[in-house]
Amino acid sequence: MSDFPKWLLALAGTNLIPLLLCPFFMFGGVMPFGEGSNGFTHFLLYLLTNLLWLVPILLFFVGLELYRRCFELPGITINVIGLLITLLDFWILFS
Repeated sequence: MSDFPKWLLALAGTNLIPLLLCPFFMFGGVMPFGEGSNGFTHFLLYLLTNLLWLVPILLFFVGLELYRRCFELPGITINVIGLLITLLDFWILFS
């Protein structure tokens, strides 16, 4: 972790907050994309809903790896996108 500046770790660390939100998305009955008309579409929408908390966690690792490989701007951009998805998660859960 000493390879990264502290501000980048703070930015990337916000992408790990959805780990705390995952039970609400998995078991809370949150369906931001609506209900499916049959079982298959309901399952696909459930998977899409769970990607809302899984994608920021994956972007945490991708962004830090890009930054470590000297792709600073794409690494920072990916972490900012993860932060925006995390904020979207909060907006979906608490609105």
